[in-house]
Amino acid sequence: MRKLLPVMALALGLNACATTHTGDSGILYRYTQERKLAAAIELQKEGNLSSAVKSLAALCAEPGLPGVTDEALFRLSLMYLKNGLENDKGLPQQAQQNIERLRKEYPSSSWTGMAAPLAELLAATAELRRQNRTLKNQNQSLSKENQSLSRETQELRQNIEKLKRLDLELEQRNKQETIGK
Repeated sequence: MRKLLPVMALALGLNACATTHTGDSGILYRYTQERKLAAAIELQKEGNLSSAVKSLAALCAEPGLPGVTDEALFRLSLMYLKNGLENDKGLPQQAQQNIERLRKEYPSSSWTGMAAPLAELLAATAELRRQNRTLKNQNQSLSKENQSLSRETQELRQNIEKLKRLDLELEQRNKQETIGK
């Protein structure tokens, strides 16, 4: 029994070292990532959105950790979407990429389930934006055509006015010639 006690202590000590290292799956790494996520959420609650976005983006750039990175991806997507709609930047595309990453890397996460309707909304929005661009291009083309037709109409009106004047002059000449005979 006395011989077994040091072996067990050594085994437990080695086991503790294996689970508390700073690698991407240790307890210390999980704790650090959870603290970073909590800090980013706190920044968001305080209204410091730019810092919250930076914190969440940095967290998402690190090795993934279920229960932390999936939530960070979801929250970051929402913030990108909100900022993108307010500023009309390319942020909805980033939101869509984050949701796609969330779907691929964390398919069983509850955050993935919550992101599904958002992904559908973003896909529909992207299609509407594409249609909007197409309609804008068509509108520009039609505007140019309309301007061209307006110029042609104006030229035709001027030509008609000239023809009316010439016709009046011709009539007056014919009357003068008939009176003069």
